[in-house]
Parts: sequence; structure tokens; C-alpha cells
Amino acid sequence: MLALLASVHAADLDYGYTPNPGPGETPALFVTPARAVDELYVSCDVGKTLEWTKKGVSGGTKLTFEFPRSAISAECFLRVRFVDGYVEETTLPLSWSYASALSVDLSNASADIEEHTLTVNVTAPVSSAEVVAYGAGKVELDRTTIEIGEGPGDITIPWVGDASDVVLLDVKVENDSAWAGFTFSPWFLDVPHDDVLFESNSDVIDADQEFKLEQTLAELNGVLEKYGDVVPVKLYIAGCTDTVGDAGGNRDLSRRRAKSIAKWLRAHGYSEPIYYHGFGEGLLAVPTGDGVDMQANRRALYLVGAAPPPAGSGIPSVSWTAL
Repeated sequence: MLALLASVHAADLDYGYTPNPGPGETPALFVTPARAVDELYVSCDVGKTLEWTKKGVSGGTKLTFEFPRSAISAECFLRVRFVDGYVEETTLPLSWSYASALSVDLSNASADIEEHTLTVNVTAPVSSAEVVAYGAGKVELDRTTIEIGEGPGDITIPWVGDASDVVLLDVKVENDSAWAGFTFSPWFLDVPHDDVLFESNSDVIDADQEFKLEQTLAELNGVLEKYGDVVPVKLYIAGCTDTVGDAGGNRDLSRRRAKSIAKWLRAHGYSEPIYYHGFGEGLLAVPTGDGVDMQANRRALYLVGAAPPPAGSGIPSVSWTAL
């Protein structure tokens, strides 16, 4: 099973490795891009430098970078250039234990921000977990050891603090004979803003509305300055409408408006990943019947996090579209 590293639900790249290789199993790093890649460069220090370059990688392709079994730790640098020109860089610390039988699979990991719990899958019983919560600037907010008594299979690990404060969780699970560690980000923010007013049935941003997006851009840059050195910050724009008109048409209109906002932000200097989705009438700020003209429901949400909005955030789980 894979123990995925930071930003488990990253929409651009998934990282993984097996921290406890079995007999004859080669330690390796696994990288899977969600969309087409022009070039991926990997450099790992294992006492000596190992380098790989992959070009022309299709989205969804799992790449494997193998290490000698003598390696017990590695510091890896990854740089990926997608075909749309976006470049992402990250550093990954890896470690291997060849005697341990406990590993963590985070491929379906999830955080519930209302319940303050993290669910992961493990290959052996877990007696306890040490959880360290970090905030902005990777300031340590809390450190605690929790009795678990669950596994193998899905286990639930409580964590403390609000998702707007806790940016990164560093977790070590263990039993009497083995341990495994991983990081996960439950961080999620709804960025305050003034909504752009569009003409009826239009997705064109009028010049007299651009000052609102200029203010939003300043807010987003402030978020990057505060949190960008701890987790990869991604922006999710959710377009919403009132209940006037056809539901399908409203979904399409809200999607086009969200995309227009995303394109404006990109054109004016926002360089981090942006995703958008049109919820139409499906995410009403003020519940109404059908055919009700309600200004409060004609809005967009600007959501930031290391992953799509988690359970308990009030945002449905959807397939976000990358700009």
C-alpha cells in the first residue's frame, strides 16, 4: 500500500511511497500527475544524488523512481512543468524501515473539519498516534499522543484546532513493533470578498466591477504570504445563481462566470493553481423556492486550501476543473 506524502488530495500531483518495503521489494517514490506534463525532474539525495527526467507524461500516468535497498532516507526535490506552462516545485522527505510491518495508505484519506478527525487506512493494528498540529509559518500549535486501538483497515485519528488555524498535521502511528509517519493538510479558508455583478445571462466582467477583483487578488496574495511556505495553496472558485430560470442553464452560467473570474485573476498575476465549478442553484446562500430573484444567491465563493474543500465545509464534493 502507498503512504502518500503532503497534500494527499493535491489536484495536480499525487506523491506516494512504501515506507516499509517487504523482502525483495525495492524502495521507490511514486508520482502521478493529474494532467498532462511537459517535463518532470526529480533529484534525490540518499548520500549520493540520484536524478531522473521524464518528458511528455500523460495525465493519470503513475511514474516510479527506484532507490537501492541500502537507502533508509532521502530528501527529494521535484519540479514539474505542465503542458499549459504552469510550474510546480516541492521538496519531499522520505524514510524507509525494512523491519516494520505497519504502513499507511492515504489514497482515500479524508479530514472532517466539523468533527476534527482524520481517517486513514493502515495495514496493521495501531495502538496510538502522536499528532503535531502546525499553523502559519509552521508554528507548532499542539502536540499530543492519542490512544487509537484500531486497525488494520480504516482508523480515525482526532486532531485539535480549527481548520483555519491548523495548516498541517504531522502524524506518527505505532504499535508494539512498528511505526509509520505521514503528513496531511486539513486547512481550508473561505476568502472574504465583494461579489462581481454580472449583466443578466452574461459572464463578461464589466470594467466598473474590476476593483472588486483587485481587492480579492490582494486578499489572495496575503493568504499566499501567510501560508504558502507550509502547504501548496490552491484556489477553488464556486459559481452560484438564484433560482430564476432553468436549473441546467443556471449551472452552465455559474460555471462560465466562475471561469471568467479565474481567468481575470490569472491575467492579473495570480500564479497559483486555480480550479472552478458551477453549482448553479445547488449552493444557495438563502434557501428559496423556484423562480425567486435573490441577489444574495447570485454569488461566487473563493475557497483556498491544500486540497478541495473537505467534509464538513458545507461545499459538496465535486470534480473541479483546472484553469
